[in-house]
Amino acid sequence: MNCCLAWILPLLLLSGICQAHRGQEQREMTLQLPLLFQEQIQVAAPRPGPRGRRPTSPCSEGEPCAVADLISPLNRDLNDFPPGHPRSSNIENICNKNRPKTNYGPHNLPQTGFSYLSRQGKAINAIEEGYEQCCDQEDKLSCAEELWKKSLEDFCQEEFSIKTTHYHCCKKKGKAKEACFRSGAPNPSYSFAMGQESGSADVPRVGRARNLGECPPSSPHCRREPKYKLPDLSFPPGEPKASNIQNICKLRKLRPTYSKSDLPTSGFGHYIRQAKTINRLENEYKKCCRDEDVACAHIAWEKELGEFCTQEHEVFTKAHECCDKRVNMYSCFASKAPHPEYDKEVEQFNLSEFTPVTLQKLCGDIKVLTKHKQIPLLVSELRESCCSTPVGDMMVCADNQKLAFIETVCGAKKDLWKDSQGCCKQKDQERIDCFGHYLQNVLVALSHRNDQA
Repeated sequence: MNCCLAWILPLLLLSGICQAHRGQEQREMTLQLPLLFQEQIQVAAPRPGPRGRRPTSPCSEGEPCAVADLISPLNRDLNDFPPGHPRSSNIENICNKNRPKTNYGPHNLPQTGFSYLSRQGKAINAIEEGYEQCCDQEDKLSCAEELWKKSLEDFCQEEFSIKTTHYHCCKKKGKAKEACFRSGAPNPSYSFAMGQESGSADVPRVGRARNLGECPPSSPHCRREPKYKLPDLSFPPGEPKASNIQNICKLRKLRPTYSKSDLPTSGFGHYIRQAKTINRLENEYKKCCRDEDVACAHIAWEKELGEFCTQEHEVFTKAHECCDKRVNMYSCFASKAPHPEYDKEVEQFNLSEFTPVTLQKLCGDIKVLTKHKQIPLLVSELRESCCSTPVGDMMVCADNQKLAFIETVCGAKKDLWKDSQGCCKQKDQERIDCFGHYLQNVLVALSHRNDQA
């Protein structure tokens, strides 16, 4: 035994010396690499993620992630974030058991460098799980609304627990925060592709999208595109009164109406009756809006909802719940209106901090409602100068227009701009920050006429 150790130990010692020598040679070779080759290695390094982090392995266990289809190319958020606000016009879509849902987790989201996507996915998962319970309750809408608010509040609390750029809506408070999430929802109606299948004419049955790669092109059952994507209806319409007659009339051209080509040719009878009622009522409002006549609008509202209920009772499906209330039918409709003030088109914009979504909306069909006479000029300059520029340059263009606007109003006559905050007396960044007081709550009405597209 001692004899064996006597010749094995020198060999082990010699092997260690050789390995150390080879390691030293490798380090020296690495240091002596040509400069061009070292630069190529640096270029190949992973780029920082959307919020500044440098991902080492996008998904768990080093597997590549197929996340392109889950993320919006416009703002790099998940395609379905933030989720739409539950209301009477979309609760049936929310509770439709055939509505496709995405479950987020390590199987489809990066696990390093993109934690903000995981937080968005976690919020969507929580809301979808809660919807399943709410949809079994009698008052499913109230349950869904409370769930939506709580889940997004939890999302914001988690956002602020991380030292990265926080989601812009989370920086707001109270009703402004909720309004921000509502206006930013990419699919507020929870609409989805629907095929014509057997079942009730008023309750669509919709399966998940099939894998088109497995569908033979010659097959008549192989649908490449959905035939119908039903728009979100604001039904029932609010009761006309003195407080909303201006919105009824001034925003009438921004509200959607529904042509025959927008609606399915068979099935969905309940939905079609609602859409046609809106069309008839908007046509009646046109006559009343010549003088903003509240009485005229109210008579038209009762007439068209009465006609709607007559049609509801002529079919063999369940009528709208308000149509069964003979005594207080109209008060029922008034209480169920998702937008009683006809302000669905009105949104609040923060023009001191632009986002891609904000600019995209401002470049659409809009009407500036703010009473400050100079702010519409800023919006007009933004639209004229920036809306035709490439998407990647729009943010820079918008910031430049904002700076030019501040310089213009501060250099103009005092009667042109009432500087109640004394912003023009300040300099550089302090002046820009001060102008946020004027630019953070700008009311704009957006056209919803193309929502059905």
